[in-house]
Amino acid sequence: MQVVRLLGMSTLAVATLSMSALAQAPLKLDFPSVSPGIPAYARLELLIPDFDVPKNKEWAAIVFYRNPDCIPEDFNLGTFFDLPINGPGAFGCELLIEGHELWANGPGGDPGPLYVLSRNMTPNLPVWFVSWRELQALFDTGTVTIGALEALPSLLRGWAWSFEEQLHPNGIAPDPAITMNAYGRLEGGGRFELGWHFQASAGLDIVEIKLSPKPKGADPKACNAVPGKSSCPPGRPK
Repeated sequence: MQVVRLLGMSTLAVATLSMSALAQAPLKLDFPSVSPGIPAYARLELLIPDFDVPKNKEWAAIVFYRNPDCIPEDFNLGTFFDLPINGPGAFGCELLIEGHELWANGPGGDPGPLYVLSRNMTPNLPVWFVSWRELQALFDTGTVTIGALEALPSLLRGWAWSFEEQLHPNGIAPDPAITMNAYGRLEGGGRFELGWHFQASAGLDIVEIKLSPKPKGADPKACNAVPGKSSCPPGRPK
């Protein structure tokens, strides 16, 4: 009887631990099918410098989560979030990424997810490259609008055919970090590679930006290779 009782207690303990583990498991929400996704337009912000943009001494890269043509002209991208307070906010613009979020309790009980995995939902995810010196000067004004970015002399537009971002949000995740990788083409027929890994606890901020010029004898059907016959996604009208 004692053996049976011990076995029964052991089974109960395992069951209790299993139920506890299930209760503590994070809630997974796919976006955009279940969650509307991040209420932001691009990976650019002024409030948290370490999470501002991937950059090296020469270039900064701006990855757009939503269609840049839809961003309100007067919106300060430096605030990052455009919440649906007096309107749809960022949710009113087309989402260009998909993936899933992990929440401790859910949107109703948490300020945000613990983890977000994002991938491009389109083979033409906008990624803009600008001089870090020019962008830094813009940062110093405290306001970064889409028009101001378009006016930077160094602006080089790109489109990622492959993009993945793993985000452990600052202020929510126990160990804030971001890892980003993107590969794509540039206006003019070149290509780019973008890699970024930031983790504050480990003192890591590794950025790799490679911009390859248009090769000689490039395919005339390549993006912007022939004036007036561009195969690139259209940009915002000047």
